[in-house]
Amino acid sequence: MMKTILLASLLCASSLVHAQGNNNNTNNAADKKQEELEARVKELESQGHNRFWQCNINGGELMVAVDRIGSISKTQFLLDGGLLCTEVTIDTLGGQSLTRIYHVVPATEAVAANAATKIVDRAKELVDNNAARAGTKLHELVQKSYPTTTHAHTVEFRVMHLEDLEALYSSLKATWISGKGRNFTIK
Repeated sequence: MMKTILLASLLCASSLVHAQGNNNNTNNAADKKQEELEARVKELESQGHNRFWQCNINGGELMVAVDRIGSISKTQFLLDGGLLCTEVTIDTLGGQSLTRIYHVVPATEAVAANAATKIVDRAKELVDNNAARAGTKLHELVQKSYPTTTHAHTVEFRVMHLEDLEALYSSLKATWISGKGRNFTIK
């Protein structure tokens, strides 16, 4: 009986040590991700007028009165056609429109690297090269379904890098909590 209790105690202790090791790895990864996010926010953010959060995304501009922000959200969902969308939404009090800022990628890009991801990357490279030759940036434009989104009282922006969208949300959240305006620019 005593051997059984001793063995059970050793197994529990071993499990706790193993769990603590995994927890430390998870915490270290989370800390590193948070540090990277904070560094990216510092790169893209600057002092602004105290009353407004101003944002420039690829030449498009947005200006929101800090005291008129009613809610902000960040969510991720799957669109038709296998596209993964991460979206930040800004709702203003008394506003006539909802602002949506999103990042869209094929769902295959969101999973571990495989042959499908390589094909998608190659296709994206070809589109980018053709767009550069034509002098347009079609792949950076907002995607709308006429007339559903065009007349739905939404203002939309597309962000090409998920890290930039994460930094944008962090800046917006800090602005709303502090009540102090900022400028945020994605080129």
